[in-house]
Amino acid sequence: MLPASVGTWHLREIDGVAYVPLEDLRSFYKLMPLQPKGRKVAGQRLLGNGEVELLFGPAPRELFIQNRLCVLTHPVLQDASGDLLVSRSDVLNLIEPVLRPTYIANRRAVRTVVLDPAHGGHDTGTVTPYAREADVALTVAARLGAELRKRGYEVLLTQEQNQYQSPQVRVDKANSAPAAIFLSLHLNSGRSDMKGAQTYTLAPLGKNEKPLPGHEFSQSSMALAMALQSAMVEKAGAEDGGCRRAHYSPLNSLRCPSVMVELGYATNPEEGTRLSSEEYQLKVVNALADGVDAYARVMNPATVLQVQKAPVVEPPAAPVKVEPAAPAKAKPAPQKTQPRQKAARRRAPARKASRPARRNNNSRRRR
Repeated sequence: MLPASVGTWHLREIDGVAYVPLEDLRSFYKLMPLQPKGRKVAGQRLLGNGEVELLFGPAPRELFIQNRLCVLTHPVLQDASGDLLVSRSDVLNLIEPVLRPTYIANRRAVRTVVLDPAHGGHDTGTVTPYAREADVALTVAARLGAELRKRGYEVLLTQEQNQYQSPQVRVDKANSAPAAIFLSLHLNSGRSDMKGAQTYTLAPLGKNEKPLPGHEFSQSSMALAMALQSAMVEKAGAEDGGCRRAHYSPLNSLRCPSVMVELGYATNPEEGTRLSSEEYQLKVVNALADGVDAYARVMNPATVLQVQKAPVVEPPAAPVKVEPAAPAKAKPAPQKTQPRQKAARRRAPARKASRPARRNNNSRRRR
Protein backbone atom coordinates (compact mmCIF):
# COMPACT_ATOMS: atom_id res chain seq x y z
CA MET A 1 0.00 0.00 0.00
CA LEU A 2 1.00 3.60 -0.55
CA PRO A 3 1.45 6.18 2.22
CA ALA A 4 -1.69 7.20 4.08
CA SER A 5 -2.26 10.30 1.97
CA VAL A 6 -2.84 8.23 -1.18
CA GLY A 7 -6.50 9.26 -1.04
CA THR A 8 -5.46 12.78 -1.98
CA TRP A 9 -3.13 11.66 -4.77
CA HIS A 10 -4.23 11.69 -8.40
CA LEU A 11 -3.26 8.25 -9.66
CA ARG A 12 -3.23 7.77 -13.42
CA GLU A 13 -2.99 4.52 -15.36
CA ILE A 14 -0.86 4.50 -18.51
CA ASP A 15 -0.33 1.28 -20.46
CA GLY A 16 -1.41 -0.74 -17.45
CA VAL A 17 1.00 1.04 -15.06
CA ALA A 18 -0.27 3.29 -12.25
CA TYR A 19 1.53 6.65 -12.03
CA VAL A 20 1.73 9.36 -9.38
CA PRO A 21 2.14 13.05 -10.39
CA LEU A 22 5.44 14.49 -9.22
CA GLU A 23 3.55 17.40 -7.67
CA ASP A 24 1.71 14.98 -5.33
CA LEU A 25 5.04 13.39 -4.45
CA ARG A 26 6.61 16.79 -3.77
CA SER A 27 3.73 17.89 -1.55
CA PHE A 28 3.63 14.68 0.49
CA TYR A 29 7.36 14.61 1.26
CA LYS A 30 7.43 18.41 1.77
CA LEU A 31 9.95 19.05 -1.00
CA MET A 32 10.54 22.18 -3.04
CA PRO A 33 11.54 22.56 -6.71
CA LEU A 34 15.26 23.33 -6.85
CA GLN A 35 17.67 24.43 -9.54
CA PRO A 36 20.26 21.74 -10.36
CA LYS A 37 23.79 22.82 -9.48
CA GLY A 38 26.11 23.57 -12.35
CA ARG A 39 25.02 23.26 -15.97
CA LYS A 40 21.28 22.74 -16.42
CA VAL A 41 20.55 19.49 -18.20
CA ALA A 42 17.41 19.03 -20.27
CA GLY A 43 14.96 16.57 -18.76
CA GLN A 44 16.23 16.89 -15.19
CA ARG A 45 13.95 17.80 -12.28
CA LEU A 46 15.38 18.44 -8.79
CA LEU A 47 13.40 18.41 -5.54
CA GLY A 48 14.72 18.95 -2.03
CA ASN A 49 14.09 20.33 1.45
CA GLY A 50 17.57 21.03 2.80
CA GLU A 51 17.98 17.49 4.16
CA VAL A 52 17.25 15.30 1.15
CA GLU A 53 17.45 15.79 -2.62
CA LEU A 54 15.79 13.85 -5.43
CA LEU A 55 17.09 14.40 -8.94
CA PHE A 56 15.05 12.83 -11.74
CA GLY A 57 16.79 12.33 -15.09
CA PRO A 58 18.16 13.07 -17.51
CA ALA A 59 17.59 9.43 -18.53
CA PRO A 60 13.93 8.36 -18.09
CA ARG A 61 14.79 5.67 -15.54
CA GLU A 62 17.41 7.57 -13.56
CA LEU A 63 16.73 8.85 -10.07
CA PHE A 64 19.47 10.19 -7.82
CA ILE A 65 18.66 10.25 -4.10
CA GLN A 66 21.34 12.12 -2.16
CA ASN A 67 23.53 11.79 -5.28
CA ARG A 68 23.16 7.99 -5.24
CA LEU A 69 21.91 6.43 -8.47
CA CYS A 70 18.69 4.40 -8.30
CA VAL A 71 17.43 2.77 -11.50
CA LEU A 72 13.64 2.98 -11.74
CA THR A 73 11.54 0.03 -12.85
CA HIS A 74 9.36 2.21 -15.10
CA PRO A 75 10.43 5.33 -16.99
CA VAL A 76 9.36 8.74 -15.73
CA LEU A 77 6.71 10.19 -18.06
CA GLN A 78 5.58 13.74 -18.79
CA ASP A 79 1.93 14.72 -19.16
CA ALA A 80 0.43 17.40 -21.41
CA SER A 81 0.86 20.08 -18.74
CA GLY A 82 4.59 19.34 -18.40
CA ASP A 83 4.35 17.63 -15.00
CA LEU A 84 6.37 14.48 -14.45
CA LEU A 85 4.73 11.17 -13.54
CA VAL A 86 6.47 8.53 -11.42
CA SER A 87 5.23 4.95 -11.30
CA ARG A 88 3.33 3.88 -8.19
CA SER A 89 5.61 0.84 -7.98
CA ASP A 90 8.74 2.98 -7.82
CA VAL A 91 7.21 5.24 -5.18
CA LEU A 92 6.23 2.26 -3.05
CA ASN A 93 9.30 0.06 -3.45
CA LEU A 94 12.10 2.58 -3.90
CA ILE A 95 11.39 6.17 -2.88
CA GLU A 96 9.32 5.46 0.23
CA PRO A 97 11.68 2.95 1.93
CA VAL A 98 14.75 5.09 1.17
CA LEU A 99 13.23 8.37 2.40
CA ARG A 100 11.31 6.87 5.34
CA PRO A 101 12.83 3.49 6.31
CA THR A 102 11.35 3.70 9.82
CA TYR A 103 7.87 3.48 8.26
CA ILE A 104 8.51 0.04 6.76
CA ALA A 105 5.65 -2.07 8.09
CA ASN A 106 7.49 -5.38 8.58
CA ARG A 107 10.86 -3.99 9.66
CA ARG A 108 12.66 -5.99 12.30
CA ALA A 109 15.91 -5.90 14.21
CA VAL A 110 18.91 -7.57 12.58
CA ARG A 111 20.38 -10.53 14.41
CA THR A 112 21.95 -12.73 11.72
CA VAL A 113 23.81 -11.83 8.53
CA VAL A 114 23.86 -14.59 5.91
CA LEU A 115 26.81 -14.16 3.55
CA ASP A 116 26.63 -15.91 0.21
CA PRO A 117 29.94 -16.07 -1.69
CA ALA A 118 28.97 -16.44 -5.33
CA HIS A 119 29.68 -19.63 -7.23
CA GLY A 120 32.29 -22.07 -5.85
CA GLY A 121 33.75 -25.43 -6.74
CA HIS A 122 33.37 -26.22 -10.44
CA ASP A 123 31.31 -23.02 -10.84
CA THR A 124 34.11 -20.45 -10.98
CA GLY A 125 32.00 -17.52 -12.14
CA THR A 126 33.76 -14.85 -14.18
CA VAL A 127 37.47 -15.50 -14.70
CA THR A 128 39.79 -12.88 -16.19
CA PRO A 129 43.52 -12.14 -16.02
CA TYR A 130 42.66 -9.60 -13.31
CA ALA A 131 40.28 -11.46 -10.99
CA ARG A 132 38.52 -14.77 -10.37
CA GLU A 133 34.98 -14.19 -9.15
CA ALA A 134 34.63 -17.25 -6.90
CA ASP A 135 37.97 -16.61 -5.17
CA VAL A 136 37.41 -12.89 -4.54
CA ALA A 137 33.83 -13.43 -3.34
CA LEU A 138 34.88 -16.17 -0.88
CA THR A 139 37.80 -14.13 0.50
CA VAL A 140 35.69 -11.00 0.98
CA ALA A 141 32.88 -13.05 2.58
CA ALA A 142 35.26 -14.67 5.08
CA ARG A 143 36.78 -11.32 6.07
CA LEU A 144 33.39 -9.63 6.22
CA GLY A 145 32.04 -12.43 8.41
CA ALA A 146 34.91 -11.97 10.88
CA GLU A 147 34.33 -8.21 10.99
CA LEU A 148 30.58 -8.57 11.53
CA ARG A 149 31.13 -11.04 14.37
CA LYS A 150 33.34 -8.45 16.07
CA ARG A 151 30.42 -6.03 15.80
CA GLY A 152 28.05 -8.43 17.55
CA TYR A 153 26.20 -10.12 14.69
CA GLU A 154 25.67 -13.80 14.18
CA VAL A 155 27.13 -14.76 10.81
CA LEU A 156 26.30 -17.68 8.56
CA LEU A 157 28.18 -18.42 5.32
CA THR A 158 26.43 -20.48 2.66
CA GLN A 159 29.80 -22.06 1.79
CA GLU A 160 33.23 -21.69 3.36
CA GLN A 161 35.66 -23.87 1.38
CA ASN A 162 35.07 -22.95 -2.25
CA GLN A 163 32.50 -25.69 -2.70
CA TYR A 164 29.51 -25.51 -5.00
CA GLN A 165 26.16 -25.07 -3.29
CA SER A 166 22.91 -25.13 -5.23
CA PRO A 167 20.66 -22.04 -5.11
CA GLN A 168 18.08 -23.99 -3.10
CA VAL A 169 20.64 -24.93 -0.43
CA ARG A 170 21.61 -21.28 -0.10
CA VAL A 171 17.95 -20.27 0.21
CA ASP A 172 17.22 -22.92 2.83
CA LYS A 173 20.17 -21.81 4.98
CA ALA A 174 19.04 -18.19 4.86
CA ASN A 175 15.37 -18.94 5.51
CA SER A 176 16.23 -21.01 8.58
CA ALA A 177 18.34 -18.26 10.17
CA PRO A 178 16.67 -16.10 12.85
CA ALA A 179 16.08 -12.38 12.10
CA ALA A 180 18.40 -12.54 9.13
CA ILE A 181 19.47 -10.42 6.20
CA PHE A 182 21.05 -11.97 3.11
CA LEU A 183 24.05 -10.60 1.16
CA SER A 184 25.15 -12.43 -1.98
CA LEU A 185 28.60 -11.28 -3.15
CA HIS A 186 29.56 -11.28 -6.85
CA LEU A 187 31.89 -9.76 -9.44
CA ASN A 188 30.38 -8.36 -12.61
CA SER A 189 31.39 -8.88 -16.22
CA GLY A 190 31.02 -6.74 -19.33
CA ARG A 191 33.04 -4.56 -21.67
CA SER A 192 36.55 -3.72 -20.55
CA ASP A 193 35.57 -0.07 -20.02
CA MET A 194 32.62 -0.86 -17.74
CA LYS A 195 33.15 -0.41 -13.99
CA GLY A 196 31.35 0.32 -10.76
CA ALA A 197 29.66 -1.43 -7.84
CA GLN A 198 25.97 -2.30 -8.14
CA THR A 199 23.46 -3.57 -5.60
CA TYR A 200 20.41 -5.55 -6.73
CA THR A 201 17.11 -6.34 -5.05
CA LEU A 202 14.24 -8.44 -6.31
CA ALA A 203 12.27 -6.77 -9.11
CA PRO A 204 8.84 -5.57 -7.95
CA LEU A 205 5.70 -7.49 -8.70
CA GLY A 206 4.56 -6.89 -12.28
CA LYS A 207 1.10 -6.93 -13.75
CA ASN A 208 -0.47 -10.41 -13.86
CA GLU A 209 2.50 -11.87 -11.96
CA LYS A 210 2.16 -14.06 -8.92
CA PRO A 211 3.83 -12.77 -5.74
CA LEU A 212 7.13 -14.38 -4.83
CA PRO A 213 8.30 -14.90 -1.24
CA GLY A 214 10.89 -12.17 -1.67
CA HIS A 215 8.25 -9.54 -2.49
CA GLU A 216 7.16 -9.47 1.14
CA PHE A 217 10.47 -7.75 1.99
CA SER A 218 10.77 -5.46 -1.05
CA GLN A 219 10.91 -2.27 1.02
CA SER A 220 13.40 -3.61 3.58
CA SER A 221 15.59 -4.98 0.81
CA MET A 222 15.70 -1.58 -0.90
CA ALA A 223 16.62 0.16 2.35
CA LEU A 224 19.41 -2.42 2.82
CA ALA A 225 20.59 -1.96 -0.77
CA MET A 226 20.83 1.82 -0.39
CA ALA A 227 22.77 1.50 2.88
CA LEU A 228 25.29 -0.91 1.31
CA GLN A 229 25.62 0.96 -1.98
CA SER A 230 26.17 4.29 -0.25
CA ALA A 231 28.85 2.77 1.98
CA MET A 232 30.63 1.19 -0.99
CA VAL A 233 30.78 4.53 -2.80
CA GLU A 234 31.57 6.76 0.18
CA LYS A 235 33.94 4.54 2.17
CA ALA A 236 35.45 2.09 -0.30
CA GLY A 237 35.69 4.64 -3.11
CA ALA A 238 33.82 2.46 -5.61
CA GLU A 239 32.22 3.89 -8.74
CA ASP A 240 28.46 4.25 -8.26
CA GLY A 241 26.73 1.70 -10.47
CA GLY A 242 23.45 2.27 -8.66
CA CYS A 243 20.75 0.36 -6.84
CA ARG A 244 18.94 -1.86 -9.32
CA ARG A 245 16.30 -4.58 -9.40
CA ALA A 246 16.08 -7.87 -11.24
CA HIS A 247 14.81 -11.45 -10.98
CA TYR A 248 18.04 -13.08 -9.85
CA SER A 249 18.21 -16.37 -8.02
CA PRO A 250 18.12 -16.81 -5.07
CA LEU A 251 16.45 -13.44 -4.35
CA ASN A 252 13.10 -14.76 -5.57
CA SER A 253 12.72 -17.35 -2.81
CA LEU A 254 14.21 -15.65 0.25
CA ARG A 255 11.96 -14.81 3.19
CA CYS A 256 14.15 -12.02 4.55
CA PRO A 257 15.61 -8.72 3.34
CA SER A 258 18.08 -9.71 0.66
CA VAL A 259 20.44 -8.13 -1.87
CA MET A 260 22.99 -9.16 -4.44
CA VAL A 261 26.13 -6.99 -4.37
CA GLU A 262 28.25 -6.72 -7.51
CA LEU A 263 31.53 -5.54 -5.98
CA GLY A 264 32.89 -4.40 -9.35
CA TYR A 265 33.81 -5.58 -12.85
CA ALA A 266 36.32 -8.40 -13.11
CA THR A 267 36.57 -7.60 -16.83
CA ASN A 268 37.84 -4.07 -16.21
CA PRO A 269 41.68 -4.16 -15.98
CA GLU A 270 41.93 -1.45 -13.34
CA GLU A 271 38.93 -2.48 -11.25
CA GLY A 272 39.58 -6.21 -11.53
CA THR A 273 43.18 -5.77 -10.35
CA ARG A 274 42.01 -3.63 -7.45
CA LEU A 275 39.38 -6.20 -6.43
CA SER A 276 42.09 -8.87 -6.20
CA SER A 277 44.24 -6.77 -3.86
CA GLU A 278 44.07 -7.27 -0.10
CA GLU A 279 44.15 -3.51 0.52
CA TYR A 280 40.97 -2.85 -1.46
CA GLN A 281 39.24 -5.96 -0.17
CA LEU A 282 39.67 -4.66 3.39
CA LYS A 283 38.13 -1.35 2.33
CA VAL A 284 35.18 -3.23 0.86
CA VAL A 285 34.80 -5.30 4.04
CA ASN A 286 34.71 -2.25 6.30
CA ALA A 287 32.34 -0.42 3.95
CA LEU A 288 29.88 -3.33 3.80
CA ALA A 289 30.04 -3.77 7.57
CA ASP A 290 29.28 -0.07 8.02
CA GLY A 291 26.38 -0.44 5.60
CA VAL A 292 24.97 -3.32 7.65
CA ASP A 293 25.34 -1.22 10.80
CA ALA A 294 23.53 1.73 9.20
CA TYR A 295 20.64 -0.50 8.12
CA ALA A 296 20.47 -2.27 11.50
CA ARG A 297 20.22 1.05 13.36
CA VAL A 298 17.21 2.09 11.32
CA MET A 299 15.52 -1.28 11.72
CA ASN A 300 16.02 -1.38 15.50
CA PRO A 301 12.65 -0.49 17.10
CA ALA A 302 14.33 1.16 20.10
CA THR A 303 16.30 3.47 17.82
CA VAL A 304 13.18 4.31 15.82
CA LEU A 305 11.25 5.36 18.93
CA GLN A 306 14.11 7.53 20.15
CA VAL A 307 14.49 9.26 16.80
CA GLN A 308 10.76 9.87 16.41
CA LYS A 309 10.32 11.37 19.89
CA ALA A 310 13.18 13.85 19.67
CA PRO A 311 11.63 16.36 17.25
CA VAL A 312 8.30 16.24 19.08
CA VAL A 313 9.58 16.96 22.58
CA GLU A 314 12.60 19.21 22.21
CA PRO A 315 11.63 22.02 19.82
CA PRO A 316 8.56 23.26 21.78
CA ALA A 317 10.66 23.67 24.95
CA ALA A 318 13.09 26.15 23.43
CA PRO A 319 10.71 29.02 22.57
CA VAL A 320 8.86 28.73 25.89
CA LYS A 321 12.04 29.24 27.95
CA VAL A 322 13.88 31.73 25.80
CA GLU A 323 11.47 33.95 23.92
CA PRO A 324 9.44 35.43 26.81
CA ALA A 325 12.59 36.30 28.78
CA ALA A 326 14.35 38.08 25.94
CA PRO A 327 12.03 41.13 25.60
CA ALA A 328 12.12 41.84 29.37
CA LYS A 329 15.92 42.03 29.49
CA ALA A 330 16.63 43.31 26.03
CA LYS A 331 16.71 47.13 26.24
CA PRO A 332 15.07 48.38 29.46
CA ALA A 333 17.04 51.64 29.85
CA PRO A 334 16.97 52.99 26.29
CA GLN A 335 13.24 52.38 25.93
CA LYS A 336 12.43 54.49 29.04
CA THR A 337 14.94 57.37 28.78
CA GLN A 338 14.92 58.13 25.09
CA PRO A 339 11.18 58.89 24.78
CA ARG A 340 11.34 61.27 27.80
CA GLN A 341 14.20 63.26 26.33
CA LYS A 342 12.42 63.62 23.06
CA ALA A 343 9.20 64.68 24.79
CA ALA A 344 11.06 67.34 26.79
CA ARG A 345 12.51 68.78 23.63
CA ARG A 346 9.09 68.98 22.09
CA ARG A 347 7.56 70.84 25.03
CA ALA A 348 10.26 73.52 25.27
CA PRO A 349 9.46 75.31 22.04
CA ALA A 350 5.70 74.99 22.76
CA ARG A 351 6.00 76.91 26.06
CA LYS A 352 8.12 79.67 24.55
CA ALA A 353 5.68 80.17 21.75
CA SER A 354 2.62 80.36 24.02
CA ARG A 355 3.91 82.92 26.52
CA PRO A 356 4.09 85.89 24.12
CA ALA A 357 0.56 85.11 22.97
CA ARG A 358 -0.79 85.33 26.54
CA ARG A 359 0.92 88.67 27.11
CA ASN A 360 -0.63 90.11 23.97
CA ASN A 361 -4.07 88.97 25.08
CA ASN A 362 -3.65 90.54 28.54
CA SER A 363 -2.47 93.78 27.06
CA ARG A 364 -5.53 93.94 24.85
CA ARG A 365 -7.89 93.32 27.83
CA ARG A 366 -6.25 96.11 29.84
CA ARG A 367 -6.80 98.53 27.05
